Amino acid sequence: MSNQLKVILFSLVLFTVVGCSMSRAVNKTLSPPADTKWVNVEVKNPFQYTKPFPLEVRYISYECKKKRISGFDGSVITEPSYNVIGIPMQQESGDIWKAKVAMTGGGPCKWTLSALNLGIEYIDATHLGTDLVPGAAVGVSLAFDNDASRNGQYRTAHGDLKISPKYYPYIIKWRLIRNRNDLTLLGNHDFLLYRVVDASNVIFEPLIDEDKITQYIEPVKKIKGNHSRIIYPDGTIISDGTVFPDFDKVDKMNLGK
Repeated sequence: MSNQLKVILFSLVLFTVVGCSMSRAVNKTLSPPADTKWVNVEVKNPFQYTKPFPLEVRYISYECKKKRISGFDGSVITEPSYNVIGIPMQQESGDIWKAKVAMTGGGPCKWTLSALNLGIEYIDATHLGTDLVPGAAVGVSLAFDNDASRNGQYRTAHGDLKISPKYYPYIIKWRLIRNRNDLTLLGNHDFLLYRVVDASNVIFEPLIDEDKITQYIEPVKKIKGNHSRIIYPDGTIISDGTVFPDFDKVDKMNLGK
């Protein structure tokens, strides 16, 4: 799994704790009860150059709360405990990968499912360039409670969920701090956000069109007015300080094929 993928944990951890913890170690043992509901997760892998990454699952406990001292005013803050685990996806047949997650984690702390991340990443980039390194992942962040969706940016989905977002290859050529060419995926969003209600099945079927490749090229030297270049699939070059490519522009391009 790429180092950049670890950044995606922001949607599971949600905020950084400031101050000193006053609590003892939390018992993170999971023991789903026999009658727990399960969420079945299925990912259809687009092709051999990508692979689903392990599910990043976060449980929450209001039974084993933590106390910490605020770094702002010294007050004591009581808050829930979090338990982040990884669950491997299992290849069932061909391009179908599956896993299941218990809604009730159980255990001494009575863990319950709060959020999970799922998605894909390039594992082989050589078919698009021998000097390319697989980069960041894309996918979906699912919130199962109000704690996980508190930032208000999650779209609510009732019942089972099937998502088929479109992605295009995105090559980033780093030049300022490091000299490396990353291959990642350009989507309308890197990670779609959904607040899930009463879902038993989640299906992720990403679509990738490798006929449209976008490049982001850093300048060799940091000089005022010398911006990075974004090269779109039709050859259009933008070098005006824009940091991110326009997904809609790429999506609507007709290359005459």
